[in-house]
Amino acid sequence: MPSRDVKDEMQAGDMPLPTPQAPQAETPPPSIQIQVTEEMEKQLVDIVLEDWRASKQAREKLDFGIDAKGGKYSFDSWLKGLRDLYKSYREPKTTPWKYCSNRSLRIATAILDMIHSRLYPAVVNEELLRWRPGETTDQPKAERITKLMHWWIWIHSRMRTFFDNWVKQVSAYGDAVSESFWKVTPIDKGEVFEEPITDPLTGQPATNPDGTPQTRKSRLISLIEKTDSKVYQKEDVFLQEGSRDLQAEPVILRDNFKYRELEQGEAEGKFVNVAALLREKIEWDKPAETGQMTPEEVEKVKSIKIRNKDVEVLKAYLKFDADGDGFDEDIRVIVAAEHDLYLGGIAVRDLTKSGQRPINFTKFDSRIDCPAENFGEGVLEKVKELAEEIDAIFNQMTDSNTISILRPFFYDAGGDIDAPVLKLAPNKGTPVSDPTRNVFFPDISIKTDQLILAIRLVLEFIERLTAASSYVLGKESEIVGGSGTATRTQAIVQAAEQRFAMPAERLREGASRIIQQHLDILQLNIPPGLENRVLGEDGMPLFESNELTAEGISGEFDAYILMDPSMGSKQTERELSSMLYSVLLQNIIVGTDPAKIYKITADFLKSYGKDPEEYLGPAPDEDMIDKPEDENTLIVQGDFSRVRAQITENHMLHIMKHMELLQSPSIQAMGLTAPNLATQIVQFTQQHIQEHQQQMQAMVSLISKVGAGKPQQGGKGGKGQSDTGSQGDGRPSRMETVPGPLGEAMDSKRSGQIGSSSQFSGGAA
Repeated sequence: MPSRDVKDEMQAGDMPLPTPQAPQAETPPPSIQIQVTEEMEKQLVDIVLEDWRASKQAREKLDFGIDAKGGKYSFDSWLKGLRDLYKSYREPKTTPWKYCSNRSLRIATAILDMIHSRLYPAVVNEELLRWRPGETTDQPKAERITKLMHWWIWIHSRMRTFFDNWVKQVSAYGDAVSESFWKVTPIDKGEVFEEPITDPLTGQPATNPDGTPQTRKSRLISLIEKTDSKVYQKEDVFLQEGSRDLQAEPVILRDNFKYRELEQGEAEGKFVNVAALLREKIEWDKPAETGQMTPEEVEKVKSIKIRNKDVEVLKAYLKFDADGDGFDEDIRVIVAAEHDLYLGGIAVRDLTKSGQRPINFTKFDSRIDCPAENFGEGVLEKVKELAEEIDAIFNQMTDSNTISILRPFFYDAGGDIDAPVLKLAPNKGTPVSDPTRNVFFPDISIKTDQLILAIRLVLEFIERLTAASSYVLGKESEIVGGSGTATRTQAIVQAAEQRFAMPAERLREGASRIIQQHLDILQLNIPPGLENRVLGEDGMPLFESNELTAEGISGEFDAYILMDPSMGSKQTERELSSMLYSVLLQNIIVGTDPAKIYKITADFLKSYGKDPEEYLGPAPDEDMIDKPEDENTLIVQGDFSRVRAQITENHMLHIMKHMELLQSPSIQAMGLTAPNLATQIVQFTQQHIQEHQQQMQAMVSLISKVGAGKPQQGGKGGKGQSDTGSQGDGRPSRMETVPGPLGEAMDSKRSGQIGSSSQFSGGAA
């Protein structure tokens, strides 16, 4: 991952990072914390704790249903039930007998994983990320931002893992809150070097009395700088009742820090009051009669045991007049809730360039029974009861099989049967005086096929509820044992995709907002010399010098992810690509531009997992003449070297224009005045037309082979054409009605021979 380090920056002539100077103490960096009084700190702690308690009370008012015992689900018990369902955890069971079947088929897990696997590639597609310019920016700058953020998000910050977890949580629990932030990770490379010392008064290199330069030893520290995001667990998010706008209303996020992280943060100016927090921790551990901290206790604070302990904190976004100007500012406050201690605060405008809170709330489906509108309904909640019903039926079926093999029986207590040691086994005989009278096995007939039918019925209800079945994968249902036509299957697939359309749209918008927050944070923290580290696949910089500066990437930009209409389905993607290919080729703007034709053909091949260059070769040569009129001019001039058929050209248009050349009066006249040149022109033109025909046929054949062997509409010649060269309505094509020498040449070509130039030269003579 790209990084900055002291030594490299010094070699490049940039300002080195601050390094420790022994034995002198390092000057702490300037703090960007809001400056508040001790009284204001207490006030902020009270506000955060009150909002926290109000939020917990608000979510307990919500209706999460009735549990198995007839009581109302609390928020915690409801959430635990959903997690147990996904992990297939089941409470121990002893009914109807000890060690009875208590297994889970993990239906909910399979459904959620299936939906997640379809939504993630449809929503988080790095190739579909775009940026729109704002009111104060222009399109070239937006294109620069698009290229930069593609590298920053997917290559540098490596956000795929975050988005994978984020999509999973939104889908599972119905919603998720995330927070984005700037992250700097120092890496000690283990190298020590001599660093020159600068005289603070003169700004010149400091020297010793003997004139030699003064130096100090420094360690090479590499800084990994990036943006990152965290998705919070549902129980760690606290919103106010009726909250609809997370940018304006209080939002509290519960998080954990290590004591050592707080210590380091205080040294960097990010936290305050950490020493008081540590003292309080020591007081918990020491006897009550002990007065002040002993030296041993001070050492204990510095111990690994204490420094690695977690401190639960509350991150609160709220409005507060921190600077005393009479107006509330949007700030983020961190409070150690268990200790009622203020740990720091920062203005949101110092977190993001726009001043927007770097938090995002995304729903999967809305709940109609939640007036607060700050909870969504996820997949696990939708399928919970039905999945548990399937597990119950399956366990009943297993127990039924068990009881049919090991049937209960009645025996005469006064007989000669030793029931405690009697074990039924194949080919084992047990002597009994009178089996018909002393032992009785009741007839227990259990029809497991009815239980299997019940499972299929419940599964169908789940499929209807979630649209997550084998149909979603593009094949007939394996559960219900149905069979149908390809048309029926495709219709069901389309219906399923429509069912996922709105959740996918919500996720797409949420992902766009998160990515936009990353740019918002980068604009405020852009590291120097970034253009030297943004490299392409060839290892060369993607940007010119000084393009990636605070000014160079400033401005308003809107991130948006294009919706993938295939919803992650390869089959649907291929069908859409084939249809798009056919439509675009008939468009006059696309069909006359070799570059555009090459791109849509390459996209078509990519949808089948094929390498475009393997079939098409490299992209079209821009130096080649591609307009048929310009080619005709070069042909008449005898300049044949620059005329070449390219696979991405509009072959039909070229054929028509070259046919017109052969029929032109100028060529006929040239046959009388310059027969040799006329012969060469006709011969080359016929061969050039043949090249276009061959490439057109090769393209149609390629599409037919790649497209699962299905011929295109109208036969091998493409839409509206038969393989004999006639139009789809039975009318002869233009190729069949060409008069003169070219028509003869075409006829000869159909019979296996290209027309001879002597035919024309003889006629012209």
